[in-house]
Parts: sequence; C-alpha cells; structure tokens
Amino acid sequence: EKSDILQQVIQIIFLLVAPYLILRLTKISKKTSLLSPILLCYLAGIIIGNLSFIPVDKDLAMTLCELAVPLAIPLILFSTDLKKWLHLAKKTSISFLLVIISVIASSFLGAAIFSPYTEEFWQLSGMLVGVYTGGTPNLMAIGMGLNVAEETLVLINTADVITGGLYFLFLISGAKWLWGKFLPPFQKEEEAVQAEAQAAAAGEKPAPARFFALASLFLLSVVIVGISAGISFLVTRKLETSIVMLIITTLGIAASFNRKIRNTQGTYEAGQYLILVFSLAIGVNVDIAKLFSSSSIVFLYTVFVLTMAILLHLLLAMVFRIDTDTTIITSTAGIYGPAFIIPVAEGIKNREVVVSGLTCGLAGYAIGNYLGFAVAWLLRALF
Repeated sequence: EKSDILQQVIQIIFLLVAPYLILRLTKISKKTSLLSPILLCYLAGIIIGNLSFIPVDKDLAMTLCELAVPLAIPLILFSTDLKKWLHLAKKTSISFLLVIISVIASSFLGAAIFSPYTEEFWQLSGMLVGVYTGGTPNLMAIGMGLNVAEETLVLINTADVITGGLYFLFLISGAKWLWGKFLPPFQKEEEAVQAEAQAAAAGEKPAPARFFALASLFLLSVVIVGISAGISFLVTRKLETSIVMLIITTLGIAASFNRKIRNTQGTYEAGQYLILVFSLAIGVNVDIAKLFSSSSIVFLYTVFVLTMAILLHLLLAMVFRIDTDTTIITSTAGIYGPAFIIPVAEGIKNREVVVSGLTCGLAGYAIGNYLGFAVAWLLRALF
C-alpha cells in the first residue's frame, strides 16, 4: 500500500512539473517555438498512458483533469478588462462582433451538414464556438460541461492545432497582402487605449509581493470553484458540470472588476499552465486504438467550421468596411486568444493593434463559455 501511495505522489509530481519542462522546450529555439505546448502535453500524456510497462493511475489523472480546468478559468478571467473593451474604437468592437457572428453561423452550418454522421454534432459545435470566440480553456470547460468523451476532446484539440496552425502561418505571412485586396488600409484610431495600456504597464512589484498576490488569487479561484459547486448542489441536488462552469465564469468576470485583482501579474499565465496540466492528464486517459477509429469526422467538422468562420468574417468585414489590420487582429483574438496577438501584430508590422487585440482576446475568454453552451443546447433542441 505504501508503494501505491508513493506511485501516486510521483505521478502527481510528474503531471504538475512536466508541463513546465514542455514549456521550456518550446522556448529553446525558433523551430520548437512553432509547436503548441498544449499539443505536446497531449502527445506526452498519450505516449505515457499507452505504454504498458509504465504503471499509471488513470483515475488519479482524471481527478486532476476535473480540478485543473475549473481552477484555471477564474485565473484567466481575473485579468479581463471588460470596461476597456466597451471603450475600444468602434471599428474594433464591430469587427470582433463580426468574428463572433461568423463563428456561430459556421457552427450552425456545420451542425446542419454533419449531424447525420455524428451524434456529437451539438457538442462539437458548442466547443468550437467556445474555442473560436475565446480559446482552449473555453473548449475544455464546455467539453467537460457537456460530458464529452476524452478521445473527442483530444481529437478536436488536435484538429484545432493543425488547422489553426496553418491559418496562423497565413496570418503572419500572406494575410495582410491578400486581405488588403478586399479591405481598406489601417488608419490610426487607438491612441487613447494605447496610452492607457502603457501607463498600466509601468512599475512592477518586487518578486515576493507578486508571489503572495498570485497565491492569494489562486486561493480565491479555489473559493470560486467551491461556491459554484455549492450552488449547483443547492439548485440541482447534484454536481451539474455545465452549471458549475457557467457560475465559475460569472464569478471570475465579477472579480475582474476589482482593479487590484485585475492588475495582479501572472494570473493569466497561471491559468494557462493549469490548462497544460489538464492536457497532459487527459492525454494519459486516451486509448490510441479508439483515437484513430473515430478521428475523421471530428477533423472534417473542425476544418469546416474554422474555414467558414474565416471566410464569413472576411465577407462581413468587406460589407462593414473594416480595415485590413483590424480584421486580422480581431480574427486572431477570437480564434487564438491573447497569446497570439503580439506575434501576429509583428507579422503584419503594426504594433498599434496590440492593445485592442489583447482586450478583445480576453473579452472572448469571458463570453466564450456562455456562447458555447448556448449554441450546444440550442442545436440539441433543434436537431
């Protein structure tokens, strides 16, 4: 029994530390920096979980999965500044709204086409709306809330990484030239927001103060998860994951209105790290045989929804006369979230769109869960 406990302790340490090593690996060189840490965590988990000579407690890994995402969501949302998003330039706000409309429309179209081929169509559409208006944390939260199989979660993430990776390469290379043939050029209109962000970035706290501030917000995240679970028990007499996720999202956004919480550095990174822990742990639970037997529909579904969302956004941007750079940066904010804003802004050689892109990306995290669950439930009722 002592050996079992030791084995579990070693597994927990591995699942918590390995994502850090994978993150370091992606930063070693430009070649490895193109690899997604989330995909690498999945792959590492799948390899370990499917090697018969490595003893793995899959139930323990699943417990860690179920804890990581709910704790990550408030941490990611704490840095959201919804007030700033509401004060963004008119064209930026319109363009991001067009991204959301495009993603929802393409997910409905995907459901209409693919519903005869997969019973999971409504769950797939819900997750894709979450990931393409917010990011991976939204996809995870919606997937868990809708009781999606582990294999499907990994498949949809893998498909998203591959198709999203190709679109990202296009965004930093040919998008400005090609989109520029259909859309007007960028004009300055974000100076006020830029100045505000530069002022907010000034003056960092010393390391010990940052650590204690971050630790206290991690505890706040734990409290939020506890309150959300408690409300679910009170209302439904059981732990209804979809309700828990929506309450966590709401409380995380509510906390972000406190300036001290919102300006604490490192909460977003801590939340993203927990998503990597989740990715590694869920990879451990994946059966490779099942993974390959059910992959094609999920992959085609993801490719279709992303491609249609991009084309619809371009079409709507032409109608509303949104400029090239704003169209590109808001597309990046919706489809990838804040992490990809700076590389894309550098790719299109326009740093003035960074702040508006980051703000839209964080706002997307805030609304992604609501939109994803709403679309999934509506599709289940309609089809």
